[in-house]
Amino acid sequence: MWAKRARRLLGFLRWLRPGMGVKRYVLVAAAGMLLMFLGVAQLSWQGVFLDWVLDFVLFTRNLGLPLWLSGTVSFLVGLGVFSLGIRAMNRSILSAVTDPDELPERIWKKRRLEAGPRVVALGGGTGLSNLLGGLKTRTANLTGVVAVTDDGGSTGRLRRSFDVPAVGDLTDCLAALSEVERMPELMKYRFQRGEGLSGHTFGNLFLVSLFELTGDFAEAVRMADRVLALSGAVYPSTPHPARLVAELAGGERVEGESRIREAPGRVRRVWLEPENPPVMPEVLRAVARAQLIVLGPGSLFTSVIPSFLPPDLRRAIAASPARLVYVVNVMTEPGETDGMDAYAHYKAVAEHLGRRPDAVLVHTAPLDPEALARYAEEGQYPVAYDAAPFDADGVRVVEGDFAHAGAFVRHDPEKLTARLLECVR
Repeated sequence: MWAKRARRLLGFLRWLRPGMGVKRYVLVAAAGMLLMFLGVAQLSWQGVFLDWVLDFVLFTRNLGLPLWLSGTVSFLVGLGVFSLGIRAMNRSILSAVTDPDELPERIWKKRRLEAGPRVVALGGGTGLSNLLGGLKTRTANLTGVVAVTDDGGSTGRLRRSFDVPAVGDLTDCLAALSEVERMPELMKYRFQRGEGLSGHTFGNLFLVSLFELTGDFAEAVRMADRVLALSGAVYPSTPHPARLVAELAGGERVEGESRIREAPGRVRRVWLEPENPPVMPEVLRAVARAQLIVLGPGSLFTSVIPSFLPPDLRRAIAASPARLVYVVNVMTEPGETDGMDAYAHYKAVAEHLGRRPDAVLVHTAPLDPEALARYAEEGQYPVAYDAAPFDADGVRVVEGDFAHAGAFVRHDPEKLTARLLECVR
């Protein structure tokens, strides 16, 4: 107990060090409190026990001023001096960490976001990072759960070298939620030269460095959360390395996310090896407390479905009281969802998850013809939509314009966020 009191005293004394810009304003505030006390003493003789206070009251009375008047003036002047001292002290302290003029706006924004709904978004790739960027403008109670089965590019090289889960999509989502100025740009910076560095992003190396430092990938992710000052939280679907395996329509078995995309034939189902990787407790708690769980947008068999394949996570989603919403991709993906319509996307998600989504978001507005022509050259086409099978299954479909107007056909995070949050109500 004494040690705790000593620490508190030392903490207080630190505020009195020279150059802190605090002591002068403390004295001003104290002078204001003294004047307020003397004003009260003049307004009421009761409780005046100190001789010097009594002398002050008698002095003001000898001036010929009514005690009620001198007491009121003393109290109001003291109140003004006290307020001035407190305000100046607050500005002095806050100026060291932020612009005091921006503080009201920052507090209002923080409180508004803290009052937002509890949302968990699962997926991977640019689809999830873009969605998180939209959701963070509406709620701070946000958790991103990222698929970590990618085995290509920089991520694949790091997986083979350090035996870690895929970090690429995780890096993009961390960057999307970071509140540190220019941190998203830094996290996504890709080295163009340097032996061993070329092709890697700073964010990928950052996460692997934290893993090497802590020796535990889950702890590395927690440390990244603290360093990057996230508006929300980002976690891997599993902190252990896992390999994605697919069975094609013809019965062939394909191992590895990059090979699944390249394999001829439609994907029938996918699973992880090992089949029961652990899930971070933070993810399970977020799912249990969520008001809204969002699946997608993103690559169906290599991003969205892998994000919820760990059995503990699937059971948590199945038991969660949250509204479960699946966002269907705007375009098909060559080698993965060729010829699949919106209902086929939905059925694949429901069969792998073991729970039917409560609602499905489908983009139904016209798309730019020039953009569609460019995508067609790459074998990508708009995902076809027919309401009849959804109606037969009793599934709610939310139709609308959710795409970004531009050269690239992708979901608009603001449009998507606005409609998704309506599903909470």
